[in-house]
Amino acid sequence: MLNLFIIGPSGCGKSTQAKKIAEKYGITHFSTGQVFRDEIASGSELGLEAKKHIDQGLFCPDNILIPIVEGILEKVNFQNFIIDGTPRRLNQAIEIQKMLISHQQDITFIIHLDVSAQEIVDRRLKLQQLGGQFQDESRSDNTPEAIAKRQAQYNELNQPILDHFQSTGKLLRVDGNRAIEPIFEDIVKEIEKLNG
Repeated sequence: MLNLFIIGPSGCGKSTQAKKIAEKYGITHFSTGQVFRDEIASGSELGLEAKKHIDQGLFCPDNILIPIVEGILEKVNFQNFIIDGTPRRLNQAIEIQKMLISHQQDITFIIHLDVSAQEIVDRRLKLQQLGGQFQDESRSDNTPEAIAKRQAQYNELNQPILDHFQSTGKLLRVDGNRAIEPIFEDIVKEIEKLNG
């Protein structure tokens, strides 16, 4: 049973790793961003509520996020999945864990990609030179200063999640300042230890 969450600062490569992990282990990958886009496109009540916050550049509050996460996890019977981009706050993580436990499941790991603001700036510059853009980011605030500011905000919100799951042995921190394959290999090694 693998119930995984992968988080990290914007542009850290969590979607890339989530897809590779899902493919290797035959589990279902959900991207929080895509799930929200789908809800908005469907015109559901939750989707319309989510849109109000997203349009203002705000995170969706828990009373919207948690039911959306519950909805997608119901589709896979609350097991064998990887969600990227959630949780963003400790109370969300605790609520999601309670939800899983109520369905006789639990979080296997929260994988955190540790990536510096400088690495994200470098990746964006490289991508721009190649004429591309980050798939979920058509942002005009991709200056080094803006990225550093977002990173500081992310770290502040995120640190309680890391502290909590470190203490329960469910946190897997990975150095994300590297190429895709070595990061993936490190994650796989830790998952294999569970099966070993």
